[in-house]
Amino acid sequence: MKGLFALLPMAFLLVSCATAAPAPCPQPTVTAPAAVAHQPLDRYERRIITAGAPAEVMALVENDTPSDDAFLREKALTVDPAEPIIGHLAARMLETVKKAPGVGIAAPQVGISRRLIWVQRMDKEEKPFEFYINPRIDEFSPEKEIGWEGCLSVPAGFGKCYRSTSITLSHDTTDNGRVSEKISGFTAVIFQHEIDHLDGVLFIDLKEQGDLMPKEAYYEMRRKEKEAKEKEQAAPAATPENK
Repeated sequence: MKGLFALLPMAFLLVSCATAAPAPCPQPTVTAPAAVAHQPLDRYERRIITAGAPAEVMALVENDTPSDDAFLREKALTVDPAEPIIGHLAARMLETVKKAPGVGIAAPQVGISRRLIWVQRMDKEEKPFEFYINPRIDEFSPEKEIGWEGCLSVPAGFGKCYRSTSITLSHDTTDNGRVSEKISGFTAVIFQHEIDHLDGVLFIDLKEQGDLMPKEAYYEMRRKEKEAKEKEQAAPAATPENK
């Protein structure tokens, strides 16, 4: 996830680096999905989803208790794209990630072990949030970069992970189609982080060796980096007169 950014707002996923202006996105390819038998949402899942209005945030699941950590380690189930209650869940997940604030969130993080995610498309104009049903990464680029990552489900702090610089993503659509597209840069990192959640993987499983950096220390480091960059940009260019 998740060089990849220069001090984004303290978000669900934070990856250190400088981002360039968004490049034009390749047009997605639409195909017919393979037949899949989706397990219906159970009463417990429906109760969690409908416990609040669409504009109400959901409680986040964190890995700081054995039971919650075990839940986050489960492999999420697929969901029928035509399931009507998905819209209600999607609305609540979006409110939750925006309040965090974050750049992505997966359904298991709000107590629903289903293959659903929101990702902020940093590679598009206005950086919209987009919802994905049953997403899958079909191809990872061999090229990788390292960057800082953090997660609202891991309150202990931040660590550095290697991520592929581009991916090929596919996902279901509500009209019974399947879309495939190639994604690169910071947005590709976000997708990798979120889809890992669907497979029971947390960034701490992939991070470089060593302790996590506490959040306060990380934020202070990023603040100093930002100040140094702003000071450098504000400094007058060297000329023969002012050398």
